[in-house]
Amino acid sequence: DDFNGADSRIPTAKAEVAQMLAANPDLASMHPLDACAPDEEVMLLEQSFYSTLPESFAWLPGYAHWLESHDNTPGYRYLYQLLQFLQWQKKRKGQRATRWLLKAPHHLHHLDLLLQVFPGATVIQTHRDPLQTIPSLCSLNVALASLGSDCVDPVRFARHWSDKFARSMARAIAVRDQFPEQFIDVWYKDIVSDPVGVVRQIYQRLHLALDRQTTADMGRWLRDNSREKRRPHQYTLERFGLTSEGLREDFSAYRAAYLHA
Repeated sequence: DDFNGADSRIPTAKAEVAQMLAANPDLASMHPLDACAPDEEVMLLEQSFYSTLPESFAWLPGYAHWLESHDNTPGYRYLYQLLQFLQWQKKRKGQRATRWLLKAPHHLHHLDLLLQVFPGATVIQTHRDPLQTIPSLCSLNVALASLGSDCVDPVRFARHWSDKFARSMARAIAVRDQFPEQFIDVWYKDIVSDPVGVVRQIYQRLHLALDRQTTADMGRWLRDNSREKRRPHQYTLERFGLTSEGLREDFSAYRAAYLHA
């Protein structure tokens, strides 16, 4: 392909996004989709079959068990290689290619592997009460599974994902105890109230300079993509057979450590 021309895959990607939103318009309120915008690198991991995406789109308990019980190192090594290729591609296009900023809740399941394959990485962990995050996650995954099925059981899906993240959070806390210097903590409420301020604090922790142009670009993006421009993501614990008492118990160690609750 011409490195300076438009990627020939863009029309296909735009059509896929349009098809997903046509099948379930509610997705736009849960997870903005844009073929030409950044998204989670779990889509790269998916190519290695070491990804939670398949179990998000369908009820696959056998696959989920296999994924959690097997060494996921090959998937992370594949991700590393893909990022190397993309960085080379950016340089060929004359673009800046100095530092990667990745974002995917998937890494909570494998923080040990993430730091093993990317030993120089700094993990920025966003904290929010599981009483909000778990039903939100379940709502998104049920919506994704509903794209290809008319008989998705939200209660069964919710139990699977709630249990999965409870196990992963416990492992993540143990990994953090081993590598405390490689983690930066931020809180969801602070991101909502002062997103640029939180980014400024992160830059300071990383000893990076936050220039005026980058700050202005962030402000412009926030104005153009404010949450108020999308329908609210509505979900309840009851729809998924979850209770506040059960989630408090399952995530008690995490909430005590990071939410003081």
